[in-house]
Amino acid sequence: MLWKTVPRVLVVLLTATLAAAGANPVTSQAATAVRPPDPIAHDPTMAKEGDYYYTIITGDSGRPNTYLPIKRSKDLVHWDEVGSVFAQLPSWVTQELGTTPADAWAPDLARVGGKWALYYAASQFGTQNSVIGLATSPTLDPTSPDYHWTDEGEVIRSTAGVEDYNAIDPEFVADADGSAWLAFGSFWGGIKLRRLDPATGKLSTSDTAVRSLASRVAPDAEEGASIVRHGGYYYLFLSFDFCCRGVESDYRMVVGRATSVTGPYVDRGGVPLTGGGGTEVLRGYNEFIGTGGGDVVSTGRSTYLVNHYYDATGGGAPRLNVRPVSWRDGWPSVGDPLNPSRSVGHGDAYVRLIERTSGRPVVDVGCGYEGADLALGADDAADPCQQWQYGYRGNGTSSLLNRFSNKVGEVAACDNRDGGRVAQWGWIGFLPNNDCQRWQAQPTGGGWTRIQSVLTGSRVLDVAHCAGGSTDAIVVNTRGDASCQEFRLQPVGPVLLVDPGATQPDCRAWRFTPAGGAEYTITDAASGRPYGGTPAHWTLVPRTDGTWTLARVGTSTVKTVNVLIP
Repeated sequence: MLWKTVPRVLVVLLTATLAAAGANPVTSQAATAVRPPDPIAHDPTMAKEGDYYYTIITGDSGRPNTYLPIKRSKDLVHWDEVGSVFAQLPSWVTQELGTTPADAWAPDLARVGGKWALYYAASQFGTQNSVIGLATSPTLDPTSPDYHWTDEGEVIRSTAGVEDYNAIDPEFVADADGSAWLAFGSFWGGIKLRRLDPATGKLSTSDTAVRSLASRVAPDAEEGASIVRHGGYYYLFLSFDFCCRGVESDYRMVVGRATSVTGPYVDRGGVPLTGGGGTEVLRGYNEFIGTGGGDVVSTGRSTYLVNHYYDATGGGAPRLNVRPVSWRDGWPSVGDPLNPSRSVGHGDAYVRLIERTSGRPVVDVGCGYEGADLALGADDAADPCQQWQYGYRGNGTSSLLNRFSNKVGEVAACDNRDGGRVAQWGWIGFLPNNDCQRWQAQPTGGGWTRIQSVLTGSRVLDVAHCAGGSTDAIVVNTRGDASCQEFRLQPVGPVLLVDPGATQPDCRAWRFTPAGGAEYTITDAASGRPYGGTPAHWTLVPRTDGTWTLARVGTSTVKTVNVLIP
């Protein structure tokens, strides 16, 4: 991928510039809270010592040559800068890599043998030319006379053509027997695990096995392992998809669990993480774009996820979230950040695209990822492979993002012709002259909508068998009168219906129930009372500015709303 060859700082700055220029406006809702700004952060790790929580991050893109900056806080909301681990990278890093990276990456902090051990990575971006190093300090308190960081040297290295892994994103974990392990990895083989020598913190010389914990089929990405032990299980948290694109990032976090630190890890559905599995626990919403790079930390009674996001209200700058983690039925749930969102809800609601003539939904065929086709499928409202976010992408256009795959529907390979395939790929619609993933809604009346490509010819979603084909595949065809080109968009589960201009938004959750044709009844998800106070039928169609038109059938009542996840 292009993004594996561009320095991450340049990518963030480029994307922030595009956002500031209005290349990708983000739907905004009425602010619901006054909040202090989150500090700059990327790939944070966190630990508590004394009265303070400390976080150490990948170098600050706004302050070059800050190798592993440190911040601290008493309340996990207000943070102070307290220097950095290194003023310059240890000389052995440059000697090993043959270059001096602008930053050290993705640190992991752990208390080991009476001192703090900090594992970190340095790499030539977009390559396997990477190392993981170790630094130690007796204390994290910069005011202590004992405070100092000692370079302990290299832990592990990777080289293209030699290893099948990338030595980045380290994670220290101690198992129930007290044995020490290091998880690491990203592209080129996924997440690996090596045993450590507890005396040195370096790789064990007696157990040299490289164990695989998680992997996905290229170009699908996974990285940023964090392992925590809870209630008899080890939980492996990962970041899926792509960071480092500012507001265009689609990072999200997933989890699997195992009874042994070495695996096998499986998700909630029993799918092995080595087979692409992972139960989603967090994805971007509101100003929190590309949530990932997380570290799960237990501090006595509480468990937190500390992660970065790209600020949609601040030019895509990477910033810090701290979120509580709770446990239910043996699985974690990630809550809202302690410094809450400025906006109501949790992003655009998911919808199902129901084709008019058959009443069948548009699905991600085979629950696939890159390259998977779209087609009509069996009706299963609970299936995430047939749930989509019709999300605003600027300039009057939107994307269709699948809930399961986190990929968007596109005119496949930009093959813009009648009968052209519609398939999925990671979001790259922000690149110049790449409109194959951008769509516009064209209401046709009665609550029905055509989904039209913005490519030349203005072709629309259609069903192959309605246009001379023999399958249920979704294709693009020239717009005509065929009803197979019309869809109703049905919100999934309870949703918020928010007036975009409201200063005190209505936060009640509403449920849509089909009522014939493209009409719905809408009821309060808690009380069952009808929307608007009296029973009625409604239609819902997307607009070209990220909002929706909600109309009461048979009346002149028309509302503009944002349709959001509660």
